[in-house]
Amino acid sequence: MAKKKEKEIKNAKEVVEEKLKKKKVSAAKNEEKKEKPQKHGTTEGKETSGQAPQEAPKASPKEAPQGSPKEARQAAEQESQVPPIQLTFHTYLIMLGSIGWQFLGKIPNPQTGKIDKNLMRVKEIIDLLEILEEKTKGNLTTEEDHVFKSTLSNLRLNYVDEMKK
Repeated sequence: MAKKKEKEIKNAKEVVEEKLKKKKVSAAKNEEKKEKPQKHGTTEGKETSGQAPQEAPKASPKEAPQGSPKEARQAAEQESQVPPIQLTFHTYLIMLGSIGWQFLGKIPNPQTGKIDKNLMRVKEIIDLLEILEEKTKGNLTTEEDHVFKSTLSNLRLNYVDEMKK
């Protein structure tokens, strides 16, 4: 079991080292792009008889810092994660409302950029919000209650309007 943990730690270190190397190479490439490219065959205004411009020697990436296995694991996890959204009931309502607006065809799907109109899905979201309204009655803050009611009523009104079309 100790060998397995050692192997996991070694793998985590290798992942972190590889990611650091990639970042440094990427940063070096970005720096090269920022520099003005010289015209082929000239060096600061002097003709070099058609020779290709010489590249500056690239700095070799430094070795990754050798930290504890726990630090290596944490660094790898932090790099692979997107900053978390503060998950609250309020944000959940906003997400459901946004999905409803997408299916109403009012806003495009953020992944595809296309309008995905599907009134059956809107009805399902409205039904879900109605169930949540019943189950959370008396347990919401004033702000949550306001967001809830406005989200639900806006979806209902727009759903009815879309059904008439």
